[in-house]
Amino acid sequence: VLGGFERRVSTPDFRGGEITAVMGGCALDLREASIVKEALLNVFTVWGGINIKVPPDWTVVLNGTPVMGGFAEKTVTPPDGSKRLVITGYAIMGGVEVRN
Repeated sequence: VLGGFERRVSTPDFRGGEITAVMGGCALDLREASIVKEALLNVFTVWGGINIKVPPDWTVVLNGTPVMGGFAEKTVTPPDGSKRLVITGYAIMGGVEVRN
């Protein structure tokens, strides 16, 4: 709340998690992590922003609900869609952006 964080994750078996940003920002760098099959990330932001960086071999599926806010997926779709990151949640007067 009213703050921010930056995290870099390098696990060989990323399974997912939760990110909450209220009037602040969060940056999650997953470029050194790996997914065995699929991971689920639940996000929630109110008047804030969440930036997520993913490896180029991950397929991102956005199932978020924006309320006067937005979700943006700016990744390059890999030819092999076996590694999937599913992102769900809410962006209320804030934003969630995913890129490589």
